[in-house]
Amino acid sequence: MLFLAFPLPHLADSKYSTLASESLIHHRSFTLDAYKIPDLVPAHTYNSASNTTVYQIEFSGGHFYHMFPPGSHVLSVPYVALFNLFGITASNPDGSYNNKNEKIIQASLASLLMGALTVLFFYTSRHLLPPGWSALIALGGSLGTQVWSTASRVLWSDTWGIFLLGYVILRLVSDAAGKRELRPVWFATVLSWMYFVRPTYSIPIAAISIYLFLYRRQLFVAYALTGAAWFAAFIAYSQLHFGQMLPYYYRASRLKFDAFPTAFAGNLISPARGLFVYVPVLFFVAYLLLRYERELPLPRLVVLALGVIFAHLFVIAGFTPWWGGHSYGPRYTTGLVPWFVLLGTLGIKAMLLWRERQAREARTVRGRGTMRERVPLFIGGALLVLSILINGRGGTTADTLRWNVRPTNIDDHPERVWDWSYPQFIAVEPAEPEKKR
Repeated sequence: MLFLAFPLPHLADSKYSTLASESLIHHRSFTLDAYKIPDLVPAHTYNSASNTTVYQIEFSGGHFYHMFPPGSHVLSVPYVALFNLFGITASNPDGSYNNKNEKIIQASLASLLMGALTVLFFYTSRHLLPPGWSALIALGGSLGTQVWSTASRVLWSDTWGIFLLGYVILRLVSDAAGKRELRPVWFATVLSWMYFVRPTYSIPIAAISIYLFLYRRQLFVAYALTGAAWFAAFIAYSQLHFGQMLPYYYRASRLKFDAFPTAFAGNLISPARGLFVYVPVLFFVAYLLLRYERELPLPRLVVLALGVIFAHLFVIAGFTPWWGGHSYGPRYTTGLVPWFVLLGTLGIKAMLLWRERQAREARTVRGRGTMRERVPLFIGGALLVLSILINGRGGTTADTLRWNVRPTNIDDHPERVWDWSYPQFIAVEPAEPEKKR
């Protein structure tokens, strides 16, 4: 309800995604040939992987397709079909495109998925923490991160991606804590669909596969065979529609690494795309991991999470453009949010375990820390509030999106990413002067 109360449906990469879902529903096809999309013709466009005049759409084998991964289109089908029953469709009766209705469908589904992700965060934390701490972590993970500023606005590919990843991490924690054993076939299926949603999720898939091989080997054969079957099905889909093993969007050749040092630093500390700038509460998470290292529960999951995070940061530094085009803040690291929530949960648990040990040793009063121990919590709380304010601006204020084109287009002047004199999170459009009567 909170996400829906502040709609900001800016259709960028996700434009025509709902239309692709409707094509599956009404035409049993992944193509968009049945619809009239304005100004759409095959052509090469500047600074885009697309080969049409509409960058979200590609042309292959005489057909038009949504250029971005098909997983979101398929997973959204039940929800889109429900809206279609009530007459809310992304297309008009004559096949023309209905932008207004697509925004309604995407904004509501994105809000629902991110609300559900918040619940997954809560239940993940509850395996280790009391309800109060779990609620704080769940709300902080949703409101103080790209969940609010990006993933809950419209159906970016990461919207479905982090929802699925949130579920995967819940199951990993349940298994590691001895609460509920993994079901390898179902687990591999969810991981496979993460890849179908966005290829960068191949990083956690590879890391989790290594984790299972090392520590849950009795489940690995069924897991691996299921994953291989889904991957074979995806290859068949790609061969049928594009005549190649993988769609263009999935090809590793898209990674250039021609500006790696700048991109790596920019994704962490730049005023427009820096992860630590837009989610400063991560400084507190890092403090917890370092300060209470010896008390950290589930250390294998800590190593897994950190490995995925570093690999992801390395890969996205190879993207072109590395600043993510017309978006808000560190969009390319949206897929890491569930891992940050996991590390925050484990860090808080380690802090509580340390305090209990101190109490047993009679160094402090049980249940209460010294002033020295409480100061970091106050700082962490302040960083969380700052994170919520920054991401709240991105999730509710159109001025922050217009920053991408005013005063100049960020894609034409990427040096603006480093301009601290007017960072994106404080962008405010000047009021238009009143016209003289």
